[in-house]
Amino acid sequence: MEHRKLKIEYMINRYSTVNPELENACFENYERLSPNLEHAYSTAYKYVQVFSLDKPINLLFSGMYGLGKSHLAYSVCKELREKGLVAVFISVPKLLTIIKSTYSDDSDYTEAELLDVLSKVDFLALDDIGAEKVRKEEEGDSWATEKLFEIIDGRSGRHTLYTTNLTSEDLRRKVGPRNFSRMMANTKPLKFEGEDYRIKNKRF
Repeated sequence: MEHRKLKIEYMINRYSTVNPELENACFENYERLSPNLEHAYSTAYKYVQVFSLDKPINLLFSGMYGLGKSHLAYSVCKELREKGLVAVFISVPKLLTIIKSTYSDDSDYTEAELLDVLSKVDFLALDDIGAEKVRKEEEGDSWATEKLFEIIDGRSGRHTLYTTNLTSEDLRRKVGPRNFSRMMANTKPLKFEGEDYRIKNKRF
């Protein structure tokens, strides 16, 4: 049992990775440049404060890039880790690449083991959902759509946070009606609006 626990912790540490840009992200340095972003900040912060494994609630951060959706999502993840919870943050395109890597004969883990870990962590932040490449098969859904369904369906009854640059209709088309329906179950949507903070006050 202890060996299994250590194996899961190793997998989590290995796969819960962020861009260097996000490594220092936290609630304290989130730029609330508009009332809308102030509301998003307050909602995310309260989410951490009232977090309960017995009362799972999902969040969906949507809006244009450069508004701090990933920043806030990672801040939530970090705060929950500090509370001793098992929290994972990962971009969906990278996650799908990692799943494909498990098909290799020299992979340390199987796809089933990876999906099992992701289904059981206390909190999972799926960043940039809808940015993944989807190639439609001749019949049925794409491989990416099927993998997303397995992940989202496996998270039923557990806390999950999604971020996306897409509108609700575009996201529904991208991930498919079945995935979108699962995503929205017990989910509070938050739309981020404002000016791209990465280029604000930068002229050239």
